[in-house]
Amino acid sequence: MKSSNILFFFFILAFFVFAFVFTDYMNYEMIDEEGGSRVWLIRTYLLLDLVCFVVLFCFARRKYLGIHLVCLLWIIIMPLLMFIDHVQISDIIKTILWPLLFETTYLFCHRSVYRGDVMKKMFYILAIIGFVYFLRARFGTDRQTNTIYLCFLALPWLVYNTSKLTNFIIVFIFTVLALLSMKRSMMLSMVLMWSFYLLYSLKNRRTIIYTIIISVVLLGGLYVAYDRVDSFTGGMLTERVNKEETDEGRSREAIWALTISMIQQSSLKEFLTGHGHFGVRRDSWLEISAHNDFLEVLYDYGLVIFVLYLCLWRYVIKRGFCLYRTRSPLFLPYAASLSIFIVMSMVSHLILYATYFNYLVMFWGLTEAIVEGDSSHIIKQKK
Repeated sequence: MKSSNILFFFFILAFFVFAFVFTDYMNYEMIDEEGGSRVWLIRTYLLLDLVCFVVLFCFARRKYLGIHLVCLLWIIIMPLLMFIDHVQISDIIKTILWPLLFETTYLFCHRSVYRGDVMKKMFYILAIIGFVYFLRARFGTDRQTNTIYLCFLALPWLVYNTSKLTNFIIVFIFTVLALLSMKRSMMLSMVLMWSFYLLYSLKNRRTIIYTIIISVVLLGGLYVAYDRVDSFTGGMLTERVNKEETDEGRSREAIWALTISMIQQSSLKEFLTGHGHFGVRRDSWLEISAHNDFLEVLYDYGLVIFVLYLCLWRYVIKRGFCLYRTRSPLFLPYAASLSIFIVMSMVSHLILYATYFNYLVMFWGLTEAIVEGDSSHIIKQKK
């Protein structure tokens, strides 16, 4: 157990450094994309990969089934396909990180579920740091800012193992932040999150009047929040919602149509093995990524990895349904991760940018450890 605790300390430290360096890099990427911050970010990727490999070597599973098999195959197959496409080593280091983090988090928390509480504290700190960067960027510019992701993707960890009132307050605060960010993907994620929240709250409650009252209160609160933020921004929020363009000024429909055409024009070998990391942005005359992870994964990494990606989707949806059916206290934080994952994968990117996506992946690893270890009795919903 002592060696396990030491490894866990190095794992937490490595991830915190990685997340902090990425936060700093994202804050200045528009100014110095090729500068020193980028070099340090790649180094932290490598450090985190190495720590995860050490953990997997020390606590290797005897059998890999289900999502664990998907992670193992991704770690093995992705470098081979990258090698075929002659990509940079740094891209390989990035693209294998999420399954490594899933398995590493699972292994640590399966041995002691209370390590999830330690990780939660770390994500609280990262969320606060991200919040500060978001406020600095948001009030230093007259447009929406991607720095909202730095705190937003920590949401599942913030509502993990907390009271119902605390959950409500946190979700409401993040709703206001989503409106302030003027990022439609964040707004849609919060709409979906509130839908899950309402669905969970009303389960097993048969009174129609109760359902109507709760629905009206929630809708009224959301409308007031929207109206106040829209007034605060001088109508920019309404303008942003009605605007059918990406941050780069191009409609998503046009980008999707072009990406589909590029996939159709691929050779058999390219269709199977892909065109390499960030292939859509590199090969598209629009010089922009697909803004849809399904299209991006199929074009960049090929059919083989695309099948594994579909398996990941099947896993997270199935796990969320099982948590809801059993009324697990893990459902609401898991629903938060699903809300972000579903919306951003459809209209933006998560898996392509192997950075804040890992916030969700690590929470899924914790959830799997709790479920497989039958430790759900430890995680009780507080009043």
